[in-house]
Order: sequence, then structure tokens, then C-alpha cells
Amino acid sequence: MPCVGEPFWAKKKRIRWDQLKFNLSFLKETLSSNGELHCEYCGKQSLVIYDWCEKVDLSNVATVDHFYPKSKYQSLKKDKDNLVVSCYSCNNKKKDMLWEVEKIEYPIDKDKISNIKKIV
Repeated sequence: MPCVGEPFWAKKKRIRWDQLKFNLSFLKETLSSNGELHCEYCGKQSLVIYDWCEKVDLSNVATVDHFYPKSKYQSLKKDKDNLVVSCYSCNNKKKDMLWEVEKIEYPIDKDKISNIKKIV
């Protein structure tokens, strides 16, 4: 059953809520275009998109990683070329560190590496 409305905290944390909706939209578009989601760092397959009201299983949740961390590159927080599908484990390891582009060993989009290299 799809989530209806907004979570109780959305009005107080509008920027966080808007980013969550943007990330969810990116994951859904990626799934629609590719038929599946896998971690672009480690290759873990069968990642699942959870909506904001669902209980998340961290072992299979699809997350969005900002390759160039939004904490350091605010202007790229909604740049889809900067977004990487990631499992929870890899996203949690990376946090706001800047990794080498070569860490994206399993790109969903074949142009991902060259697009990321052009951003900064």
C-alpha cells in the first residue's frame, strides 16, 4: 500500500523531506529504466526501494549515494549525474568521504564514470 501524505516531521525539516522525495524518484526512475537495482560499488543485487512509511530492511534497501558528498558539494545534491545507487552498507562506509571514481565497479549506466568525471 503506497504511503499517503507526509511524515509528521516533514514540515519542520522541509529540505530533508524534499531530498528524500528526490532520491526516491531517482531510484524509481532507475528501476524503471533498468528493470533492477544493484549497488554500483559492490554489485549487491536485488536492492529494494522502500517508501518513507515502510519498515526498512537494511540488508536489501536501495539507497542513493551522492558521489561528490552533498556536505561538500551543495550545488550537486540534485544533480542526477552525481547520484549512485548504493546498498546501505556501502553508503554507510562512504559517508561524506570522496572516493576514487573507480570504486564504482558496477555502474548501472555505462556513461556513469565519464559523467561523474566531468562534474567537478
